[in-house]
Amino acid sequence: MNIAYNRRKGATFELNVMKWFRSLGITVERLRLSGKNDEGDVAVIVGAGTYLFECKNTATLQLDEFWRQVEVEAKNYAKARNIDVPFHYVLWKRKRKGINKTWVIQDLEQWLEERK
Repeated sequence: MNIAYNRRKGATFELNVMKWFRSLGITVERLRLSGKNDEGDVAVIVGAGTYLFECKNTATLQLDEFWRQVEVEAKNYAKARNIDVPFHYVLWKRKRKGINKTWVIQDLEQWLEERK
C-alpha cells in the first residue's frame, strides 16, 4: 500500500468517526496535525468532559505503538490548552464493520480513574 492511500484511509475514518458522534448530537472536533506536537485526531466533549481519540484504520493492530502515540498526544493537547490531560483512547476500525463497531482501547489504570 502506498502512503497517500493510507493517509486517505485514515482521514476518511477520522471524518466518519466525527460524523457518527455528530449524528448523536455530541460535540466533536477534528484536530489538525501539528508535527511533533500532534494533539490526537478527534476531541469529543460529553457533559463537562473532554475525551481525546487517536483513530487507526490499519490492517494490523499495533497496540503498544498506538497507545504510545495517544499518550503523547493527550499530553500535547493538555499542554496547548493549559488543562489536565484528558481521558484518551485509541479507536481501531474493524474490517468490514460499521463505525459503531469500532474498538475503543484504553489501559486499566485510566479505566479505573475514569470511574472515580
